[in-house]
Amino acid sequence: MKNKDCTIQPFNRVTAICNNSHNEILFLRNREPANKNTLILPGDFIRCGELAEEALRRSILQLTTLCVEPIDILGIYSHIDNAKGVHIIESVFVCIITNYLELDMKLGSDRCVWMNPEQVEETKKSIYNNKIVTDYYSWRIQKSTFWTTKI
Repeated sequence: MKNKDCTIQPFNRVTAICNNSHNEILFLRNREPANKNTLILPGDFIRCGELAEEALRRSILQLTTLCVEPIDILGIYSHIDNAKGVHIIESVFVCIITNYLELDMKLGSDRCVWMNPEQVEETKKSIYNNKIVTDYYSWRIQKSTFWTTKI
C-alpha cells in the first residue's frame, strides 16, 4: 500500500503471548510450505477500521478458539523484508485466556503447540522471531517494554 508520497506503508500486525497454568506458551505450526517446520506466535494483520485489541481477539479466536484479553504490551517490533518489499510493524501483547476452563485445554486446531521454557530452549531454532519469546521471559521478571533493537 502506498501513501500520497508514493512510499510504502508498513503493515500492522498484532501478536499474542498466551501462557497457560502450566507455564507453557502457545505457538502455532506454520502453514507455509517452505516454513512448515517453523513455530510462530499467534496473531494477524490489523484490518482497516479495526482497533489493535479487536484484531488480537479476533485473530486468536479464529486461529485457536481461545478468547484472550490483553493485559500488557510486551513491545513493538519492526521487520523489513527487502526481497519482498514488505515492512511489518508488530505490536506484541501479553494476554490472559478467558475461556480456558470452558475448553478444558482442548483447542480447535491441530496447529496449536504448548511449550514450556525447556521445550522452547530445545527448539528455539525452529521458532520464528525468537527475540519476542526471549523478551517475554525477561518481561516476566522486569515488567519492562521491548522493541526490535533494544539490547
